[in-house]
Amino acid sequence: MPSDPDKALIETERLRFVFQQLPLTVSVTLLNAALTAFVLAPLTSHAALALWLSLIAALSTGRMALRGVFFRRRPEGQWSRVWAAVSVAGAGTAGMLWGCGLAAMFPLNQTIELFLAFVVGGMCAGATTVNFSHFPTAASFILPASLPLAVCLLFEGPEPRAISAFMVVVFAVSLCCGCLRAHRSFGERIALQFALRRERAKLSEANERLQAEVTERKTIQETLHQVQKMEAIGHLTGGIAHDFNNLLQVIIGNLNLIRRLSRGDAKVVGYALAAEQAAKRGADLTGSLLAYARRQALRSERVDLNRLLTEFQPLLLRSLGGTIAFRMTLETTVPACETDPAHFQSAILNLAINARDAMPHGGTLSVGTGVETLEAEDLAGNPEASPGRFVSVSVRDTGEGMTGEVLTRVFEPFFTTKEIGKGSGLGLSQVFGFARQSGGHVCLVSYPGAGTCATIFLPALPEVADGSLTQAAAAEGLSA
Repeated sequence: MPSDPDKALIETERLRFVFQQLPLTVSVTLLNAALTAFVLAPLTSHAALALWLSLIAALSTGRMALRGVFFRRRPEGQWSRVWAAVSVAGAGTAGMLWGCGLAAMFPLNQTIELFLAFVVGGMCAGATTVNFSHFPTAASFILPASLPLAVCLLFEGPEPRAISAFMVVVFAVSLCCGCLRAHRSFGERIALQFALRRERAKLSEANERLQAEVTERKTIQETLHQVQKMEAIGHLTGGIAHDFNNLLQVIIGNLNLIRRLSRGDAKVVGYALAAEQAAKRGADLTGSLLAYARRQALRSERVDLNRLLTEFQPLLLRSLGGTIAFRMTLETTVPACETDPAHFQSAILNLAINARDAMPHGGTLSVGTGVETLEAEDLAGNPEASPGRFVSVSVRDTGEGMTGEVLTRVFEPFFTTKEIGKGSGLGLSQVFGFARQSGGHVCLVSYPGAGTCATIFLPALPEVADGSLTQAAAAEGLSA
């Protein structure tokens, strides 16, 4: 059983089919009217025939005009009832013109009677053929067009005419019954099409959901694999760096002792000093590895990142050289955050140096701050960070950019795309470890030939805490 919305749609489809066939209906009507007028011309008034033809032509023109309006507006829903009434009225008026007009001009010549019966029968059959989708429209033409002829045959003469009248009635009723069956069949077919269309839409939607879930699952698996790989590398790196750092401290201590005990031997002191400097460089290297493994010692404090960047700007400019333009855009409403100032500036310097190396022929480096709200999906694979407000510091360059394959490995220790001897591959690893250990996040966006944007997100301190700390500091200052 079709639902109410389906009934309205089915009615609209019925009417659309009827109006599509209207040019054929009008053409056949005008042709049969001209032929009938030619046959009746010697037997009836020319004025009556002219009036009859004019009315049929005017009605046909009006129906064609309404057809144009119907297809321009494409009515649906409640408007289908209005247009159904228009269709029924047009067909009913045409049927009355044929039935009543011919009855008024009905001749006594039996040959002409048969001709008229043939024409009316053909018109009714044609109405059934072209309007079968909408029974009210077809019946509105068939009954007014055929019943006046049957009445005239019934009251005009002897028994044979009464039989002819009865045959006309049976013919009209048969056409109406057949049209009613076609009307219902058309509705069932359209309802089935609507149901099939809905099922296809549901299937398509389910398929899209399935594809999205498969893609999401694949992304989650890849992210999990990457996180597990980074965690495994971090644990291994941290353990080795920690043990190696202990060994280096012993070596540095002993070299320092040798250097102090051998002051009389300049050659031994020189060797010891060179070895001590190399050991310190090794200690710095292990410090970078510990930073990646989130095992470095951070001295976190409440800081204003805008102030840190402003103070750090001269050093950044000296690191970039003269071929790179520098821009700094600082958001004025950036809240305070808690981090290690020295390690933060070191991370920014690493990002700036990487950006400089990506622009060997010059370019533009932009540093900016802002406030972002990161949700759980933005922090996928980062257990150290919690959703909330973050202060963002972005370092953007106009350099060569990176491919997707390189992006998946940039945070791995010792991975670098630079030439041998020009990079240790620990700069981004240190940035990664610093951001994670600070409870923040780091994100890289890059496309080949379109530059790179590296963003560090550090947790913002609550505004209430800002106010309370400010008030406490002010009170402490007054008491002092």
